[in-house]
Amino acid sequence: MELELPEDDENNGEKKNKQTRRRSITREGCKALCVFKMTVDGKYMILRVHEGHSHALATPSKKPMLKSARKVNTMLKGMLKTYHRSNIGDSKAYNILRDQVGGTENIGCMRRDLQNFHRNIKMLLKNSDAHIFITNFSRMKARNPSFYYAYEVDEERRLKHAFWADGICRKNFALFGDVISFDTTYRTNKYSLIFAPFTGLNHHRQAITFGAAFLANEKEESFVWVFEKFVEVMGGRKPVCIITDQDPAMKKAIDVVFDTSIHRYCVWHIMRKVSEKVGGALNSNENFHKKLKACVWVSETPEEFESSGLSIISEYELETNDWFKQMFGMRNTWIPCYFRDVYLVDLLRTTSISESENSMFGNFLNKQLSLVEFWMRFDFAIEIQRENEKELDYANSSSIPKLKTDNDLEKHGRGIYTHTNFYIFQDQLWLACMHYTVARIEEEDEKTIYSVVNNCKESTKPSVTASKQGVKGLIYILQRC
Repeated sequence: MELELPEDDENNGEKKNKQTRRRSITREGCKALCVFKMTVDGKYMILRVHEGHSHALATPSKKPMLKSARKVNTMLKGMLKTYHRSNIGDSKAYNILRDQVGGTENIGCMRRDLQNFHRNIKMLLKNSDAHIFITNFSRMKARNPSFYYAYEVDEERRLKHAFWADGICRKNFALFGDVISFDTTYRTNKYSLIFAPFTGLNHHRQAITFGAAFLANEKEESFVWVFEKFVEVMGGRKPVCIITDQDPAMKKAIDVVFDTSIHRYCVWHIMRKVSEKVGGALNSNENFHKKLKACVWVSETPEEFESSGLSIISEYELETNDWFKQMFGMRNTWIPCYFRDVYLVDLLRTTSISESENSMFGNFLNKQLSLVEFWMRFDFAIEIQRENEKELDYANSSSIPKLKTDNDLEKHGRGIYTHTNFYIFQDQLWLACMHYTVARIEEEDEKTIYSVVNNCKESTKPSVTASKQGVKGLIYILQRC
């Protein structure tokens, strides 16, 4: 099977003006030589000698730089591969090697030799990059039957889509797949294939990968293809909520495939655009950013957000800002207070999914990589992700958090939560015990109205209406404190 790839970006359009490297002449017609001839009995005899050199000889300190003394051996090739997996380039790799072996004279080659070796590898991969990439999936599937992959080619046999997920990805989705993030903002290879990982949060609130894909474009049919493959590998299960950027084609595909899932736009991606959309003068206004963040994150109800949002628009004269008006108009698709009735709403209120995945993959991937290089770095990033989870699992099994109170509920929470989640619970428990009291409880139309008073604020919201089950834990805390 032969697979091809789209033209890489460096070959599209006009070639960039690159400075021509000046080459020095290394041959000057030196006649020095020594010619040997093999005799009949298998020995050698000197046939001709010319001792005179027309240039200075290399000193002992320059001897390692002679072409005959330089070689990128097997050990150096293996170490260079390891460094590249860690996103360490040729030049930095050479500096590390120099320190490891005690000087450049002990490396066995020059910095340029490593760079040339890497260049030659890229040239070898140029016409078989996609084939090697997919063949690697076949080998992984043979070694581990739980590994899943699928790909599609166009009429010209060029790689169009690819999706993959191993057994750990599938297990993680079964455990933590209620809320997922699907991000297509990465440009991680020189062919402009779109890297799109499915990401969630584990029990330590760490980003974990449920699967990943390459897409040739951002059309609806491309998203439908990858979403269908994702649902297939996860045994037909769909997430409760999926968080994405604001791509209209993606939204249509989600409506088709994730028809039972709630779709929410990523707050983190939208808030990142504020700086460029509001203009330089307003972007430098700290009060504006402070009020906007409070409006987005602190608002408890849609009415509160709308009141604060309209106030900001009026105060900072944003009525004519088309982007800001558009974001305010579609507020029910990304503002956290509009999702208070969604299960696991706390995960919906956080940006840590997108921030964590962006930080992780951004540290290892760039748009100059071949697919083979991409896979090396992606695999390394996943290894680090899973190693971090193991370290936190060990910390949870070998230590316990300190308590702030003698409350039985806090002790129970310490026994069932991971450290990360317990500290969040502990902070809320402390605030409930120290700041809030239940002033009155009333029954009304199968609802229970609890009047909760914040003792630290003059102006408070005195009542919370919910089912008895919905605030059972909260009232238990308040009454026990």
